[in-house]
Amino acid sequence: MSAEIRIRWDGDVPGLAEHRVSLTYFGEALALLVAALRRIATQIVSAAANADNPKSGRLTNVARQLDIQIESIQGNSGGFDGIVTFEPPPDVLPLFGDLPARATIELLDSIERESKGQPSNWAVRKYLSALPTGVRKQTYDFHDNGAVKKHVEIGDVQFAAIPADLPSLREYEGDIVGVGFEPGRPEVRIKTGVSTPNLDATSEQVEEALHMRKEKVRVLGVNDGKRTRLLAVAEIHEPRFERTDEAVEEHIFKRWSGVFSRLARE
Repeated sequence: MSAEIRIRWDGDVPGLAEHRVSLTYFGEALALLVAALRRIATQIVSAAANADNPKSGRLTNVARQLDIQIESIQGNSGGFDGIVTFEPPPDVLPLFGDLPARATIELLDSIERESKGQPSNWAVRKYLSALPTGVRKQTYDFHDNGAVKKHVEIGDVQFAAIPADLPSLREYEGDIVGVGFEPGRPEVRIKTGVSTPNLDATSEQVEEALHMRKEKVRVLGVNDGKRTRLLAVAEIHEPRFERTDEAVEEHIFKRWSGVFSRLARE
C-alpha cells in the first residue's frame, strides 16, 4: 500500500533557484520528516490496537516500516514527488492497509498547525526547525489516485513559545552504543536514526542497558531543558505499558497509598 505526496520549497537556499534540492541543506530535515511520519503511524496503530490487543508491540513495530521514497524531482520547482510506502505482513494488511494515507494526512495536519504556532507534534516541530532558514514558502499535497485530498501552503513559520525549563518526556528507539560508569557520570548513550543522545542514569540502569546492548531498545527519559534523565529502557519488541483501571490502581494508588494517607492528614 502507498500514498502519493508532493513537497515544494521556495526561498533563498542554494539550489532552489535552479530547481534543485541540496542534501547539505535539506538532508537532516528529510530524515526528521520520515521520523515524524513513522511516529505518527506508530501512534495511530497503538491507539487502534490497544483496545483489543494488549500485546500490540508487534503491530507498532510494523508501523515503523513506513518510508518516503522520492519518485521524481520536478524541473520547474524546488522539491519532489514521492511515495509513502508500506509493506506490512499479510495478516496486518487488512487492519492497516490505509495507514500510509492516514499517517500522511495527519503529518500534513500537524505541519500546518505547528507552522501557525499551535503545538501539535514535537517530531514535526523538529522537522520544521531543521529546514534551512532561507525557506520562505512551503507547499504539501497528498494525492490519492491523482486527486488532491489534502493541501497545505505555508509562508513564514511561527513556532509556539514553549517554556524551555518545562520538563518533558522523550522517547528514543535504536541501539545502545555506549555507557558511562562511576566515578564519572553514569549514563547511557543510544543511537537513533537521526541522533545519539546521552541520558543520565543510575548504576543499576547502566548495568541493565549493558545486558541489552545487542538488542534494539526503546528508551524513555525526562528532559529538564538541559539534560535528559533515563526513566526506563526495554527491548523494542516488549509490549508497551497498557493503562487500565487495574494498572492505575496497582502502580499509583496501591504503591503510593502511604503517601496519600499522610497527605490527607495534613
